[in-house]
Amino acid sequence: MRILYLGSAQGFGNAGKYYFTPQKLINGFTRLGHNVYMFNDRDYARYSNIFRSQSRGVKAMNKKVIEMAREYQPHMVVLGHCKNISNETLAEIRKIVPGVRMMYRNVDPLHSKDNLADIRQRVGQVEGIFITTAGDDLAQFSHPNTKVCFFPNPVDPALEVMQAFANPNADIDFLFLGSVLRDQYDHRQDTVHYIMRNAGDLKLHIGGAGVNDGKVFGAAYYDLLGRSKMGLCMNKTESFYLYASGRMSQYMASGMLGFIPEGPRFEDILGNDSFVSYKTDEELVDKIKYYAKNDAERVKIASTGYYKIHDYFMVDKVCQYMIERVFDAPLSMEYRWPTKVY
Repeated sequence: MRILYLGSAQGFGNAGKYYFTPQKLINGFTRLGHNVYMFNDRDYARYSNIFRSQSRGVKAMNKKVIEMAREYQPHMVVLGHCKNISNETLAEIRKIVPGVRMMYRNVDPLHSKDNLADIRQRVGQVEGIFITTAGDDLAQFSHPNTKVCFFPNPVDPALEVMQAFANPNADIDFLFLGSVLRDQYDHRQDTVHYIMRNAGDLKLHIGGAGVNDGKVFGAAYYDLLGRSKMGLCMNKTESFYLYASGRMSQYMASGMLGFIPEGPRFEDILGNDSFVSYKTDEELVDKIKYYAKNDAERVKIASTGYYKIHDYFMVDKVCQYMIERVFDAPLSMEYRWPTKVY
């Protein structure tokens, strides 16, 4: 197929984010044999006017999307976080390309009102909506014209190439990199401060998290993952079934021992032998110290998680699943994640 990917990827300023979900999906669709044309709607909008204003360039950007669809004649359109692309533009594409199928993917948590609005913008407008939250929370987006499905944060063998559990020179005991929510309470900040106060002589690497300005992107990010024995896979919220940020897949698929809060219940997919779960900050620190002292156990669990997540969440399988749902095709394999359609 010819696939048109619309969203914030590649473009003029995203080299440091080359491992984010958009690039993984582009890689996955390509390895399945499809051709993907990527259009960065935000960059085009900014550079379509002398003021370099995204809002001033929205009209020109939507016009350009329609022109591209006329030239490229895509079989499928994939929408990322591109809310400035209007539903009227999508309707115009359907007139230009009869039979085209469309899907929207969303990787943000459902506790955000802004994110809920972004999802609802595409309800009824696309054949498939894919969200990194599972369970009945997806029922709120149900619509006769749109399938709503869970998808896991994918793992890409072209990007997750480190095996930290097999690195004899790994010099970081425990890692957490993340931003902190602005203008509102963020429980992750409390947890990180507790770890720092109680970690003893463990070598920590904390970047961002409201503690410092040490957020890391680009190749340097994966360098840190390959040097880290353990890492915290903690999200903005732990209240939604199987929700996780891309951090979990990046950490575990790079061979780190992942520490995951009990709330999302990832043991339902990965079992109890692939990561370490915890309820409280006290339990978290106790387990960090335990596995820091028991290297063989750490390596065993981290390696099990590595091989499972590379298999279960491989982006090629995720992309194949998306295509099958969007085109109403039977599922070609027994996928490891929940496949209920809402």
